[in-house]
Amino acid sequence: MSLRISTGQLQQRAVDKMLQLQTQLSHTQQQVATGKQVLTPADNPSAAARALGLDREIAVTEQYQTNAALANDRQVREEDVLASVTDLLQRVSELVVQGNNDSNNAGDRRAIATELRERLDELLGLANTRDANGEYLFSGFQGNTQPFTHDGNGTFTYNGDQGQRFLNIGPGVQVAMTDSGDDVFQRIRGGNGVFTVVPDSANAGTGVITPGTVAGSFIPDTYTLSFAQVTASDPVTYQVRDSTDKVVTEGTYVSEADIGFNGAQVSVSGSPADGDTFEIRPSGHQDLFTTVCNLADAFAQAADDPTGRADLHNSVNRGLVELQGALENVVQARTRVGSRLNTIDSQKDGNDAYLLSSRTTLSSVQDLDYAEAVSRLQLQLTGLQAAQQAYLKIQGLSLFNYF
Repeated sequence: MSLRISTGQLQQRAVDKMLQLQTQLSHTQQQVATGKQVLTPADNPSAAARALGLDREIAVTEQYQTNAALANDRQVREEDVLASVTDLLQRVSELVVQGNNDSNNAGDRRAIATELRERLDELLGLANTRDANGEYLFSGFQGNTQPFTHDGNGTFTYNGDQGQRFLNIGPGVQVAMTDSGDDVFQRIRGGNGVFTVVPDSANAGTGVITPGTVAGSFIPDTYTLSFAQVTASDPVTYQVRDSTDKVVTEGTYVSEADIGFNGAQVSVSGSPADGDTFEIRPSGHQDLFTTVCNLADAFAQAADDPTGRADLHNSVNRGLVELQGALENVVQARTRVGSRLNTIDSQKDGNDAYLLSSRTTLSSVQDLDYAEAVSRLQLQLTGLQAAQQAYLKIQGLSLFNYF
């Protein structure tokens, strides 16, 4: 039994085949133009889903890299500021040591006080540094609030908070943007870090006390070291009393000899007068600005007599150990910054490696093999041309041509 195909059917089949070949050719042309082998999910649903997931992971990792760059810039800016603060504190210490010499006259001490106040202004400027975006580095969460202000009378106020902003720089990896000004400039232990020694402002002698050291376990309390000399021919004696007025130690005063009690050890040089006292109390927190301000005031106000020089030496002894504590606090902040910079560098390297791997995988999933696509394009074009030529041959065929 023979199959009869009408002329119309024959031509329609030829047209359908040409349209099919044109569709295939157009698809291949789009692949070549875009460089993608998957143009729509229908082309390869599995590859399209995988490419979508890789695109999303790459976008997230690129955001991690953006965050890492931002955090790195903040850390570098903070490190620069803290390095300047370190240099400034070292200069302040040099000035204080230079001024703590009895060969200086009142004019010399005033000159030192003037430079100390200039360094104090510089220190305030550093503490109020802004980043590239105009936000203050050391205000905690209050980026638009100036962290430190000075009333001009020796009172320094922190206007920020204790917050630390964090950025995600990798999967499960966060890094702090900066340290709060409270941590860097304010939370500094006064005195030697455990207790503070303060001479009474009414002292009339030339006794100069050391900042003291901890010998064993210091028992926190407020102690009073007092000196007595009934007559000029009597030896100078001392007593240390606690906050309940109980005597914890006493003896005959010997210049520069250690006086130990309840885990504290101090020594006094010079000639304390009858009734002179020194208070030994647990260290509180004192901001760095107040430390420098107190030293400037001590040099500016020191009387040019033995008692005045003793007062200055006491202020300098306490101020130098407080400067050392402040310097150690700044060094610790710089150590934290260095640690964060190392974390950022390490994570950026990890992110770069992940991006390279993901992009390579994405390329294998969706990028076009140009050699194969161009060959296929040429083959499809040849096929379409052949179909078109064949159609030209058959479209004129008809039995009526033979009558």
